[in-house]
Amino acid sequence: MNKMILMIAGAAILASCNKGPEVDLKNASGNEVTKAVRQSGVMTGGAMVEPGLWESKVTVHEMNIPGMPPEFAQKMKQTMAEHQPDASRSCLTPEEVKRPKEDFFGADKSCRYEHFTMGGGKIDIRMQCKQEGGTQDTTMTGSYTPTTYSMDMASNATGGQQSGMTMKMHVDARRVGECTEKDG
Repeated sequence: MNKMILMIAGAAILASCNKGPEVDLKNASGNEVTKAVRQSGVMTGGAMVEPGLWESKVTVHEMNIPGMPPEFAQKMKQTMAEHQPDASRSCLTPEEVKRPKEDFFGADKSCRYEHFTMGGGKIDIRMQCKQEGGTQDTTMTGSYTPTTYSMDMASNATGGQQSGMTMKMHVDARRVGECTEKDG
């Protein structure tokens, strides 16, 4: 789950503010999205997202995992509730802002973006990943500036071992300063 949160965060913070270049793709791979973001100019110019130390807070609104023993599900929900007030920090380097890797946008080779729209301070993504005999549909919508973002995410799995699993969460993040050696 932490990896997904970081991927969502990465997708949300790679953009310019309010006006300018946009990316609007349909039925695209992670590589195609990364290439379009690079070519669009979304990450160039004076309004580009600021590299630095970012702090994010995740609020899980719903998590259902069919077949999980009730006592384990209760313990998991309790642990998540205890940690929701906590914020995590990550360092976004200038290199990551200028040239994101293909997996920066959260999709491995088993995933396709039904749509990927980013620009003007808004992001709207729907992707589908096929793995282990199942399919996971994920949507992400939100807004961003060079120093903040807010994102809602929903995920639903069908087929395979994770069939019926659903999750809804919200992420708020902000740039809190410069990265230090211990953050890198």
